Amino acid sequence: MLNKRVLRLASKATILILLLSLGMSAQAATLKVCECKACGCQYLDIQEAINRAQPGDTVLVRSGTFHKSVDVNKPIILSGFNWKGLGVPVIDVGGSGSAIIVSADGATIKGFVVTNSGNLIGDAGIKVISDNCTVKNNVIERNNWAGICLEAVGNETPSGNIIEKNEVRDNPYGICLLNSFDNLIFANRFFNNTEINAFDNRHNQWDLDGVGNYYGDFNCTDEDNDTICDSAYNITGGTSVDAYPFAS
Repeated sequence: MLNKRVLRLASKATILILLLSLGMSAQAATLKVCECKACGCQYLDIQEAINRAQPGDTVLVRSGTFHKSVDVNKPIILSGFNWKGLGVPVIDVGGSGSAIIVSADGATIKGFVVTNSGNLIGDAGIKVISDNCTVKNNVIERNNWAGICLEAVGNETPSGNIIEKNEVRDNPYGICLLNSFDNLIFANRFFNNTEINAFDNRHNQWDLDGVGNYYGDFNCTDEDNDTICDSAYNITGGTSVDAYPFAS
């Protein structure tokens, strides 16, 4: 009887150890990308790191300039990192296509300067064609069509995405939402975009808990000096409204 009990306990312990080891192996990994092999990273190419990543992993990109378009085709975190004070990484695709395409649901893009994407309709610094993604804390500048674009492709209609705390400037179009529904856009700054700062031809939410966005073309009043405009900002293209735009 004692031997059987010992065997049962040993079996349970073995199973527990196996489950714990599986859980540890399933923990999210961080894959590092650098410009040089001697910089201590596993990868020199952002797309290669994404291709090797598993859902839930982080692809951490150190300071430098990267010239290839990136397709975030897995639910990962793509994060820029200011390494040794050298600045956040830059993605510059030389005027051809979109710099970052987000094609997987549930991805996060943060911490980049994104520039010099193409000039065709739909090209963007960051183009989202998926659901429930987050784009935050990026500088998106000097692209040749749009800074950020959320666009329906085929039967895929981007929804549930969060666009927050980005600086979007010096593009023809700051942000374009084309046939995209139920996304949240707040705490961004859209300015010096030569055609339109913000375009939305469906209905999306442009403020959250009293926090909207800044639009460089909106000369509003702020009588109570609370940094929020006294009037709402109508988003070009449809019926969407930012009820709490920043005054400056």
